[in-house]
Amino acid sequence: MKRTLGVELRRGTAPLAAAAMLCAGVWMLAVHPDDWAGRWAGLANYLRMSLLILCALMIAAGAWQSGRERRRDIDELIASTPRPGWQPLVAAWLAVTVAGTAGLLVAFAGAGALVVRVATYAGGGWWWTLLVGVLALATAAAVGVLVGRLVPLRVAAPIAGLATYLGLAIVTYWDGTSAAWLSPVYGGWAVYSLVPGRVTALQAAWLVALTVLLLAAAARQRRAALLAGGLAVAVAVPITTGPGAYRLPADPAAVELVCTSSGPQVCLSRINAFLIDDVAAVVQPILARLDGISGAPRRAADQAAQPAGQSIGRDDETVWLNLDFQSTALGGLASRKSLRADFRQVTRARCEDPSGVREIDQRLYQTDTLATRWMLDEAATADNEALARLRALPEPAQRSWFAAYLDAAHRCDTPALIRLGEQS
Repeated sequence: MKRTLGVELRRGTAPLAAAAMLCAGVWMLAVHPDDWAGRWAGLANYLRMSLLILCALMIAAGAWQSGRERRRDIDELIASTPRPGWQPLVAAWLAVTVAGTAGLLVAFAGAGALVVRVATYAGGGWWWTLLVGVLALATAAAVGVLVGRLVPLRVAAPIAGLATYLGLAIVTYWDGTSAAWLSPVYGGWAVYSLVPGRVTALQAAWLVALTVLLLAAAARQRRAALLAGGLAVAVAVPITTGPGAYRLPADPAAVELVCTSSGPQVCLSRINAFLIDDVAAVVQPILARLDGISGAPRRAADQAAQPAGQSIGRDDETVWLNLDFQSTALGGLASRKSLRADFRQVTRARCEDPSGVREIDQRLYQTDTLATRWMLDEAATADNEALARLRALPEPAQRSWFAAYLDAAHRCDTPALIRLGEQS
């Protein structure tokens, strides 16, 4: 079997599978570096997200590899050899699995070299998330092998790959349910979430059992297929009754706050702490501008560390920063504009009608916008006379105006908000 595997790795579909997976991995990593840069957990989660496309490629490769003998009408000749009939099939599956996985891991190793330079948190069991992703590639190749054995047509490989992509895409819409754990594709949990070890172990067992079932069915090994099928069902039951992806607890070590030692306080979770210098350079000038104004926030903190159940805007002392997609491939801040936009929670008027919908009034919106532009120290333009008039006031008067605005916005005092907008 070792000799057969070597031949398959050199001359079969395996080299093409390795090249395809390498190219796909590089492309997917380049498209959304903000999903994985600077965080080991983010990189592992992104591999799982990429399985939507990668599993489709592996199934297509497995189907093409497995269907060769029947397309060439040599399957009966191979079956007549003295070696067990399952050996060529397993060798074909193993070749595609090893080559495809190796190609993908080369791409992700390059991304890992960028992450290791800046990452500030390496815990959270992200390697188990990565391992389940690798097992999923082996399972996908086994699906392809079975398809290739059942349907030897050349079109079977691309059709199977496309069907897999569509099927996994549909399952992603169920990511809030427990049954979504049966899919290997990333379920949308945050990089700082802690996936229970029991769930990961069950996922791994489910994928191994499913792989054995598929290979046994392709090799017509009925007894092995029945045993593997029973194990797959036994594992699937506790998976589907476990917690959903959106109910996962936060990893306490990942969300532990790391704060600046000078200037207005800026605190980021440990998993995002590699961004603290870049974030502080944007946030501290705004906090310094607000220093001493009644009702204004005193610090900025990572939203990842926000207490469970607390909504944005309920803490007047803190501005919560969303850093989930705020990293470049090299570990820098992706968007200063988005970070500054998080301060809109400070000036947002908390006006709601009995149905819970925020009221919208054009005059309130104009005053809201004026307060936000003053807070962010934006330059006055020719078409924004209100900001120019506000800037023309002495500095103490400007700060008093902003304090009055915060008070009125907090109470949703509509007449006062309109009056402030007209006074500026």
